[in-house]
Amino acid sequence: MNRSVVSSVLFSLILLLSCGDSAVSMMDPEGGSTLSTGYDNAEQVTICHNNMEDLSNAICMFYGMNNRYPGSIGELEVIDPGLCSLACPTCSLTYLYDLSGSGEVYTVTCPLPVDPNHGCIVNGQSSWPPDPPDWPGICQSNMMSLASACAMFYGAENRYPEELSELGTSGIYHFWDNPCPACGELYRYSTDLYVTYTIECPMPTYPNHGYVIDGVCSWPPGSGGGIEACRSNMMSLASGCAMFYGQENRYPEHLKELGISGVMENWDLVCPDCGELYAYHSDPPCTTYVIQCPLPDDPCHGSIEDGVVSW
Repeated sequence: MNRSVVSSVLFSLILLLSCGDSAVSMMDPEGGSTLSTGYDNAEQVTICHNNMEDLSNAICMFYGMNNRYPGSIGELEVIDPGLCSLACPTCSLTYLYDLSGSGEVYTVTCPLPVDPNHGCIVNGQSSWPPDPPDWPGICQSNMMSLASACAMFYGAENRYPEELSELGTSGIYHFWDNPCPACGELYRYSTDLYVTYTIECPMPTYPNHGYVIDGVCSWPPGSGGGIEACRSNMMSLASGCAMFYGQENRYPEHLKELGISGVMENWDLVCPDCGELYAYHSDPPCTTYVIQCPLPDDPCHGSIEDGVVSW
């Protein structure tokens, strides 16, 4: 696709200095996750993860104050006494803490005495078992939001962001650093700035949650992303129409004009469920348009009219 569319400062510095470069992932790119999958209560899982993140943040703050990691969770009392008694809501046990012999790597682990537990954090890097059924959808929604923000950035700057962080500094999308909910890592992003970009789920295991290239989604089979992918396709086409309007002061008469003009080479996107091209209608002066999912079932995946989605 060509020109596709698509609290404090001190604590922040401490987190960056003490956690950023030494992050160690417990996800094994070769052999898969070191943790098994399976959960009973999603709310308890979230609370457990938040507890471990609170402990990890406090450990980093302790490092900033003492130039070393604590030898035990008990030492965090100087930061917040309540941290020492934090417990997993599922098993009611306090968290396991380990410090390497070199004193350079710390690990906070859920104490749940079953396999799997709720994961761990190593030097600020979270590793959550990729199990809850809603996580692929959340991850894919995150990637679609990033893709839409990249399209908006292109409209404002006539290029794609060099790094996803530019979406935040530009004020276009403040949640650019939402991570994959399964592995807790930021999304992988690459671009040549002017023609193409790729956003990919960072999970190093198979399968991850998919990727987006130039606004077009590719989700793993069975991940339940058919509706989301179709709607993302329509949003990409709508963004292409908006860019075309900026060039020609009108909307395209038919979607093929997006390709002819060079705005969007892959204008011939299809619904992932029925494999048909999207229905497109524009009034004679081309001042309004409608893009509709071609799925012949009722209901289909929706439509977009002059940039306004129906879902």
